[in-house]
Amino acid sequence: MSFLDLTLTWTDHPLTAPDVAANVVDLMLTLGDRHRGTFSILLCDPDDHYRATISVDLPQDHPWPPHPAPPDRPIRRTRPGAALDPSAALDPSAALDPSTALDPSAAPDPGSLCANALHPLVPAIQTAPDTGVILALGRPGPARSPALDNQWAQAATTICQAADLRLLGFYIATRDGIYQPLTDQPLAGRAAVGEPAVDRPRVGRPSAA
Repeated sequence: MSFLDLTLTWTDHPLTAPDVAANVVDLMLTLGDRHRGTFSILLCDPDDHYRATISVDLPQDHPWPPHPAPPDRPIRRTRPGAALDPSAALDPSAALDPSTALDPSAAPDPGSLCANALHPLVPAIQTAPDTGVILALGRPGPARSPALDNQWAQAATTICQAADLRLLGFYIATRDGIYQPLTDQPLAGRAAVGEPAVDRPRVGRPSAA
């Protein structure tokens, strides 16, 4: 499954099927969006037809989970500046100092990030009665990070319920594809079926009606 599976008339059909919605998310969030960290709100009309996408860039210094290294490339950690000293590669004491690692507690939690991205947009969305929304987190890192992804999905669900917004689905988009946390729907995307992922220019996307 990928954006390539969408028909030319996909905007004429409701995005109620998770596999179709995942393909639309794959279309709307480029690899650049996923690499940077982006929260996207896909707006749908009362009949659940796609109408527009609003994207919000997330803090660049947010400590996203690292993408796992390929099996044949072991992870090598060195302290800052160690690469300048050839002897450091042979020195076990050159291992990464834990004190230099990112402190997750110093970064905003998923609930706060989701709220900061959604709350400014809620009043505008509420002006169009019965608007449906599909929410998607584009992030770097592994295809699945259950603890993080589930927190985002739960926060989005809670916020939409409190604001009386019709949430049609919440999706995670990484370079490896698209999936739904909590419901654990299968991945979608070219990389998920063994094909190389490619970035796409922001052209040809339907504009708001």
